[in-house]
Amino acid sequence: MKKILFVTLLPISIFALCDSNAQKLVNSYNSIKECKDNYIIFNNGKKILYDDGKNKDFNTLLNYADIEDMFKFRYPKEFRYKMPKNYDPGRVRNQEFFKTIYGNSANEVKKNLTYIKWIDGKNILVTKKEGVARALRGVVNDLKKLPPSYRKYLSPIGGTFKWRKIAGTNRLSVHSFGAAIDINVKYSAYWRWNKAKGFENKIPKEIVQIFEKHGFIWGGKWYHYDSMHFEYRPELLK
Repeated sequence: MKKILFVTLLPISIFALCDSNAQKLVNSYNSIKECKDNYIIFNNGKKILYDDGKNKDFNTLLNYADIEDMFKFRYPKEFRYKMPKNYDPGRVRNQEFFKTIYGNSANEVKKNLTYIKWIDGKNILVTKKEGVARALRGVVNDLKKLPPSYRKYLSPIGGTFKWRKIAGTNRLSVHSFGAAIDINVKYSAYWRWNKAKGFENKIPKEIVQIFEKHGFIWGGKWYHYDSMHFEYRPELLK
């Protein structure tokens, strides 16, 4: 008589384990302790769900992103013009993540702001958290090595810290956390301004590459482009 072997299959969540992108966050931000059991765990003890396991359309991604969703689109290392429709690497953000790192309110963020000298010698205000000010000083040092003809794209700046929502949304801008900078608006293109003309860019690749070297991504690599905009997102450049 043949024996029948019964195997009990235990339910295993495919979202139980942290992936390589979660490790990039751990390696990029000092305030993160680890990723464990599908949670990003911060040094202050706070835990945020990493992957909610939900499939999302583009608008849902923008408005209800979990942390894992921030890696939805690969940030291209190469200098590219015009991305595929809705391909916005870095524009998908989990707001709770950034608030935990940089501050829950304007007043909390302000406690960690500092001035650094921009390329024109004027002081600009950015956060000290996560080495953002240090990274931007590195950007300034390298920008100064470019020929003088590049200065017009960089100064005057469009802005750094300002606690505000992104135009047309209820989502906070990364400028709210002192971790972004807009360079000279005069030579910039923004998708909301340029709907009739479509994508265009005047920012030289040498400037973009310097920012990327120091951990800042460029809004010119978004389908919804913002070519004046750079924000500190080192996890997307690893």
